[in-house]
Amino acid sequence: MNNNFAEDYRIYKTYEAEYDAAKDEAGKEAARQKVQELFAQIDAKGEGYVRIYKLYESAQERGNAYIDLNDCIWDKDVEGLIDSLRKNGIDHFTFSSTWSSAVETAWLFLQNGCTLEGLVEINSQYKIFASDEYEKAHGYLFKVN
Repeated sequence: MNNNFAEDYRIYKTYEAEYDAAKDEAGKEAARQKVQELFAQIDAKGEGYVRIYKLYESAQERGNAYIDLNDCIWDKDVEGLIDSLRKNGIDHFTFSSTWSSAVETAWLFLQNGCTLEGLVEINSQYKIFASDEYEKAHGYLFKVN
């Protein structure tokens, strides 16, 4: 199955490169317009898709192999979240939330067809002070079945 997020991100990076290479304001504006159209297409795919796309983009920017669910996830949202990952070609993700109910959320991932594969180290969302490197964080690695 194709990873739809990867394809949208690839297109975004192409437009970003076009913007950077533009020799004048008209070229930059053309690239901006393409990005706006792309984000309108992403928005049209629904709130769940947008949420995961943003997580995918963040993972790519931080150099992580997998998207990382690092915030509070409501119990009622788990089923839809996992279904969206599955439908859009994501086969693994990390979960590094430090919220008090994180273990319960991890259990719900299992109940919705995921397999816990272990613990991994990832680049967190925070940079080391006065550095371009990201702080390390730890998370559960899940396989989406």
